[in-house]
Amino acid sequence: MIRRIILVSALCLAATPSAKAAEFADDSISLTISSKSIANSVTEGGSSRGPALAVMKDDTVLLGGGRSGGEILTWNKKKTALRTLGSFIPANRREIDSRFAINDIAVLSESSSSAKLLISYPRLGSNRSCVEIAVDELAYNRKAQRIKFVSNWFVSKPCVPISAVQHTAGRFAVIDKNSVYVSIGDLGFSEINNRNKRGDLGSIFKLSKKSVERISQGHRNPQGIVLFNNETLIAAEHGPRGGDEINVIESGGDYGWPFVTHGQPYGSGDYVRPNKTGTHEGYIEPIKYWVPSIAPTELVQLPMKGWGTWGGALVLGTLREQVLVFMKLSEKFKVLETVQLDVGERIRDLELLSSGALIATTDSGKLLTVKNL
Repeated sequence: MIRRIILVSALCLAATPSAKAAEFADDSISLTISSKSIANSVTEGGSSRGPALAVMKDDTVLLGGGRSGGEILTWNKKKTALRTLGSFIPANRREIDSRFAINDIAVLSESSSSAKLLISYPRLGSNRSCVEIAVDELAYNRKAQRIKFVSNWFVSKPCVPISAVQHTAGRFAVIDKNSVYVSIGDLGFSEINNRNKRGDLGSIFKLSKKSVERISQGHRNPQGIVLFNNETLIAAEHGPRGGDEINVIESGGDYGWPFVTHGQPYGSGDYVRPNKTGTHEGYIEPIKYWVPSIAPTELVQLPMKGWGTWGGALVLGTLREQVLVFMKLSEKFKVLETVQLDVGERIRDLELLSSGALIATTDSGKLLTVKNL
C-alpha cells in the first residue's frame, strides 16, 4: 500500500530561520515539521550540497561540509549559532566543487568532555589526477571545541580519473565503538563492469582501525545504510533513470550493478551500460525499487515509542522526489506499507534526536525537525 501526502505549507515554513511548526495527518500518522537555517554549513561549487549529519547523546548536532566541503561544524538549541570546529580536507586534496564534501560523520563513543568520530569523504589522489574515498578517525575535544586528526582507517582503490567523481556514497552504520559498516559507491568508474579492476568500488565494508572486510558488492551509489533492529544491515541506493533500491544486505551478496538494474541507461555517452534492464535476474533482488527515480539518501529506523503504529518503521530521505518515505516491514523484510511526506526540500542526511524525533539537513541549508504529534 502506497500513499503520498503533500504538505502544502512546507515551502513557506522552510524559508524562515525559525518558524512555527506545520502539521499534517492521515489515518495512521500525524506529524509536525519545524525549520532552522544552517546556510553556512552548505558546500557550494557546481551545485549546493547540504551537510552530513550526526547527533550526539545530548542532541548536539555535528555537521560536515561548510564552504570548503571539509569543515566540521556544531549546532545545538542552547547556542543557536553554528560553530566551526576545524577543517579536514587539505586544499591540495580537493576541488572547489560540492562533490568534494564530507559524505558522513559517525560518533563511535562520547563523554561530556570528548568524542571519537569517523568521517568519510572523497579526495584527490596524491598526483591530483584521480579521486578516492577516505575514512579518517578524529578526536573531538568538547571543552576546547576543537577537533584533530587521529588516523586514517581506509582509502578506496582504484583511484578513479577525476572526470568521473560521482556516486561516492560513503555512509556509515555504527556497530560499536571500534567498528562500522561503510558504503562505497562506484565513483562513476568506466570499468566498474570489470571485476578484476573495480577493486573496492560498489561495495559495503565492515571497518575497524586494523581490519577491512568486504560484506557485499554490486552497488551503484548506496547513500543510506542502517542496522535494522541493531542486527540486519539495510541499504538504500540510486539506480540509473529509475531502479532506486532498498536492499537487505547479506554477507557475500552480489546486488547486480552494473550487470542488472530495474532502471534504464542514460544514453550512449554514459560511463557504463547495464547488460540487462528491468530485472535483477541472477542477483539478489531488492525488497523495494522505484521507477521513476526518487534519489534516496539516508535511512533511519524509528524508535518503538512515540510513533504509534509506525514505531520501528524505516524512514528514507530523498533528493529528486523531495519527500520523506515511511516504510513498514514484516519480520521477513517485506514492505507492507509506504507513506510519502512531501517536504519540498532535497534531504541530504537524516538522523534521530534523543526524543525520537527526526532531524534532517537539506541542500538549501535548512535543519528540519520532524515530530509525531
